[in-house]
Amino acid sequence: MGAYWAAAAYCEPGEAYNIGGPTSIRVGEFLDVLIGYASVDIPITADPALLRPADVTLQIPDISKFFETTQWRAKYSFEESVEYLLDYWRERVKSAVLG
Repeated sequence: MGAYWAAAAYCEPGEAYNIGGPTSIRVGEFLDVLIGYASVDIPITADPALLRPADVTLQIPDISKFFETTQWRAKYSFEESVEYLLDYWRERVKSAVLG
């Protein structure tokens, strides 16, 4: 069963639930994973004017409430999810360009 289906079937309307996997990842590590799947060289530069002093650099998902309610677990790793997402958007862009 998919996470959103489980949410619709078991979660209380109006309640907040976090859906995700058990992986904690830094924003920079997420960028590294994306670049690892790139088919071209992607230069990285940081614009100091866009950096905020209180930016969150580590995402720690607390999925316990969702799991306790639904017993749902992620089927795919973070890396597999990123690869799937990139492949999806690559196909969308290719379809838009080629018509």
